This record gives sequence, C-alpha cells and structure tokens, in this order.
Amino acid sequence: MSTPSNRNAVVAGVDGSETSAAAARWAGALAARLEAPLHLVHSLPSEGIFYSEAAVLIQSQMFEQLKSDGETLLRDLTAKVRADQPDLEIKSFIGPGPAATSLLEAADDARIVVLGATGAGAIENFLLGSTVLRVANNAPCPVVVWRGDTANPLPDDRPIVVGVDGSELSSAAVRYAFQVASFLGAPVMAVHSWIGDAALGVGATAALVDWDAVAESESAVLAEALAGLQEEYPDVEVRRVLDRGPAARVLLKHLGDAQLAVVGSHGRGQFRAALLGSTSQNLLHKAPCPVLIARKA
Repeated sequence: MSTPSNRNAVVAGVDGSETSAAAARWAGALAARLEAPLHLVHSLPSEGIFYSEAAVLIQSQMFEQLKSDGETLLRDLTAKVRADQPDLEIKSFIGPGPAATSLLEAADDARIVVLGATGAGAIENFLLGSTVLRVANNAPCPVVVWRGDTANPLPDDRPIVVGVDGSELSSAAVRYAFQVASFLGAPVMAVHSWIGDAALGVGATAALVDWDAVAESESAVLAEALAGLQEEYPDVEVRRVLDRGPAARVLLKHLGDAQLAVVGSHGRGQFRAALLGSTSQNLLHKAPCPVLIARKA
C-alpha cells in the first residue's frame, strides 16, 4: 500500500462491517473539526501459497473480485462520510493483508487511527479481534477503538471521560482529552479513583485511617493533573470526579453518558503484547462508547 506522508491525517480502518462504517463516519467528523484529511484504509486477505497453476488462477480471480468489492465499499463509504462532511478531503487506499499491517503502515503518518471494535463476521457485539489489539498495542499515534450506536455515530456534546492517576502516562491521556474536547465542543469529566478500606484494612485498622485526609490528598492528585490545562483550554468545561474503587470499575461506572473514554498507554517497546495495562484492556472490551488510547510521546 502506498499512502502519502501526512502527519495530520485521520486514518479509519474499513472492513465492510456496520461498526467500521460508523467508526469511519465518526473519524470523518473528527477530521473535519481538526481540518485534517481523512484516509480510509481497506485490506485484502493475505495471499496463500499454492503449488498448481489452477490454484494460482483461482486465487488471482478471487483477489480481483475482492479488490473490486473493496473499491465499491470505499466508494460507498466515501459518499456516506461526504454526506456528513461535504468539504472534507477524503482519500481511500487498499492494502495487502493482514489488516493490522496495512493500518500500522498508515499509522506511521497519521494523527490518529480509528477502527471499529467489532469487524465483519464478529460473533458478538463486544468481541475484540487480533487486528484491534495489535493496532492498539503498536500504533505510534493515538488509537480510537469505536463502539456505540451505529445509526448515530457522530460526535455530540456529551462528556469525554478521562482516567487520572497522577502518572506521566495519565498526563498524556488528560492532554488528549482536553484537545479532543476543545475540537468537539464537549466537556471533560476527569475521573480519579483510589482504593479505600479493602486495601488499607478493615475493622479496627480501617478505623485508624483518617479518611478525610486521604480524600484530601487524592483530590490534590486530581487538581495537579489538571493544573494548567484549564487555562490552556478555557473553552472546555471540566467536571472533577473522585471515587473509591479499582480504576477500571470506577471508569466504567461513569461512562453511561459519555461519548468517549480516554486512557493512557505506555507507547511502543520491547514487550509489545503487554503494552496496554489492565485498565485500558478492560475498557477496550467493556466500554459502551469509543475508547481513545493516548500514546506517551
């Protein structure tokens, strides 16, 4: 696949499923607000190895048909996105499989990559395939795994929820949340969770803990994480939430009315399969809305 070098491009993976089509429309709306082009990327299956002339001929004919079908798919989806965003620059590309390889190649020159949580042939609504996980773990730019109402996929004014834990990784997520919220005209709900009684003891031990002091300390962590960003993005309304419990459970509890969840990632490294922490993995599988994996620079 040959795609132009464009660090401002929004890339959307397209596989023919309703979810990927909705994800592409969402990506188009984001691209329009970013004043960036949208690149639609479709992948053909990986070629097999055949040892007879007849098998090679059949494979060639099959791939020609799949390529034609892919071109039709991209034309139809381009028309749908253009109906939403008439002035948006849209380009489409067909690359060799596997799909993750084409998307990661496109991600090298992308501002953000968007793909559906479920692909064509997924057996349940919350199934994450190897393509999603590989791209989420290895892309050098932020990745949005889209899930939601396929009939109404465009961004709206519901809050963007971001997990805050005071770490450097969390700081990247918070900054992305403010950036996206500013472009979409949405509020940010900054959620900081902390473990209470269960971690520090029960009964007599728990009674010795000054919970007011703990809550005050945790509130300071949240305030520090937001320091400066509210001045940098004065147009973004900020809602602060402090809640006890494991991070993933707390974040999921506050996603009922969210349009996007933002969490941090370690970026690329030696142990790629374990890059996404348990909180990010949990949200990718269970969040009812799109999840943005923010890359640490």
